[in-house]
Amino acid sequence: MNIETYNTIHQANNSLDNQNKEEAFFTVKLVTSGLADMLWQLSVVYRIAQLLNYTYVHTPITYDKRYKLNFWGKTIKKIDNALNKFIKIDRYSHETSKFLGLDKLKYNINDRKFVNYQIIDIPINNIYDENAISNIAQLKKSVEKFINQVTPPSKQVISCLTFTPELYKGLRASRLSELLNSADPDEITLKPLKLQLSESYRRARENRPVNIPFDAAKFKIVVHLRKGDRMLVNLHKKVIVVFSTTVKVLESITELNEWENRNYSNSDETYKAYDILQKIFGTYGKDNFSVIVISDGYKRTFQNIRHAISKGEITLSQEEKCQLDEAEETANKEFEIFGQHSNISTLIGESEKNTFPSIHAIVCADIVIKTTGGFAWVLHSLFKSPARPSTIIQLGQDEDETVENIGLFLAENNSGFKNI
Repeated sequence: MNIETYNTIHQANNSLDNQNKEEAFFTVKLVTSGLADMLWQLSVVYRIAQLLNYTYVHTPITYDKRYKLNFWGKTIKKIDNALNKFIKIDRYSHETSKFLGLDKLKYNINDRKFVNYQIIDIPINNIYDENAISNIAQLKKSVEKFINQVTPPSKQVISCLTFTPELYKGLRASRLSELLNSADPDEITLKPLKLQLSESYRRARENRPVNIPFDAAKFKIVVHLRKGDRMLVNLHKKVIVVFSTTVKVLESITELNEWENRNYSNSDETYKAYDILQKIFGTYGKDNFSVIVISDGYKRTFQNIRHAISKGEITLSQEEKCQLDEAEETANKEFEIFGQHSNISTLIGESEKNTFPSIHAIVCADIVIKTTGGFAWVLHSLFKSPARPSTIIQLGQDEDETVENIGLFLAENNSGFKNI
């Protein structure tokens, strides 16, 4: 059974210390990707700077929404980009950052305090060599050495720890994250985190409440089903494969490799999620749970397929296009199964309307059941209250063992934490 607890990504829960000392500052430069992916990058780089007891200065995050646009979507985006250029921010990313409370962190790169500071680039890719660095002490020494070499003497500087594409690709970043997670507190005392993401998020909710269909008196479950950007569409004689904005046509599903087979979503996941909820309700009582099912749905899938057709990237016959229309018409109907239970609500589809309630539901959940990807895991781990117990469960593990482990979690935390 694979259960991840909320502190898989270290919580940021302590205030600034050592105020009498001259602070050393750092900010980050991230590889543009999805929101949760960029927040994960931030958590990795942050933990590196934590070894040196540096203080974080927030640089606004502009993330990739990862879907291709039709003509009207492109027109709206052009208008939006023109406005963004004029006001020097990405509106959608800016609104999301405000919602998460990132604009309320103590220091911001645009603060007047830092107007005379020099920003020094510190590419993590040039420092971290997984063949030479096997423990935290070595990592800390390598980072310090690099920073000392490139930092001008007697200058006010902000070290910009850069998450480079070379580090981002493959497993290098994952190995680095595992190294940071395995830190021995007796070997090197990790300083208390100063990022305070969960506190900033709670302050943001005080100023901007969000209504979600959770019953605060019950155990709150979120089921996150990743769909739209990793999808197989079965036509009668072909399979259309969608991965992010890449679309290809296969003659048979047997052409997929093992990794692809594991990481593409299908309707089976939806029914597995429904089955596990049924077992939880049957074992521990339906009336004890309030559930929200969240999914991006399939709109992005078919947007990307039609974009690929219009660009000549894939070719379908007229009959196959009709089959594609039929597949799109019925795609989201699989989520209707959850309507059989009055204590289950759904948030289906990617939209500005759904984004913030979905994030808040993930943060507030006591139990998160997830499929592939890091959206639910990262957001819950970084922004939930560190004082409130919770657990993250990977869908697809042994169902009986999953139900048993949920029972242990419920027994250990049967009172005093159900409220949002």
